[in-house]
Amino acid sequence: MGISSENEPAKRSKINETLVKNNIAVKNAGIVLLNNYIVLLFERLGLVKDNDFTSVENQKKAVQYLQYIVTGSQETENIYLPLNKVLCGLSITDNIPDRIDITHENKSLMEGLLNAAISHWPAIGDCSINGFRGNWLVRDGSLLELEEIWELAVEKRAYDILLNKSPYSFSIIKYPWMNKPLHVIWPY
Repeated sequence: MGISSENEPAKRSKINETLVKNNIAVKNAGIVLLNNYIVLLFERLGLVKDNDFTSVENQKKAVQYLQYIVTGSQETENIYLPLNKVLCGLSITDNIPDRIDITHENKSLMEGLLNAAISHWPAIGDCSINGFRGNWLVRDGSLLELEEIWELAVEKRAYDILLNKSPYSFSIIKYPWMNKPLHVIWPY
């Protein structure tokens, strides 16, 4: 048994305080469910070629496209985009335009992705795109940058038990353009 010092609780408190300060609140943590579709989506949108973004502009567009998938809105403030930036290999401090104009063709492509995700997960039953967004994609979470990984803790909801029957893998996400992997903690 080790000898504990009187300062140990104070040290632990300081460490926890630092971790809490460095956590970044996100409102779209459920986007990780679509991990299996992201690379193909970016390729079909013409943003990625040979496992890399074709330009920084396209990398920034990808951030907004992900948010459109989550919310159905073409306008989003930067404060809601840190997770998307991580998934797209950008710094969380990079500035992204607040609005993106999405063609009808690209909207259809993304809605097709959502319909495919819903149809491949029969356990969630008959679900609309907006129902899927509200129940699964729009989800609070906490993003933390560690030395070698990003960590995302996702808020638990009662129906998360259905994740046991999910066909999707999302516990570790690492796209070719990401500097370090994202480890997802989603209790269910």
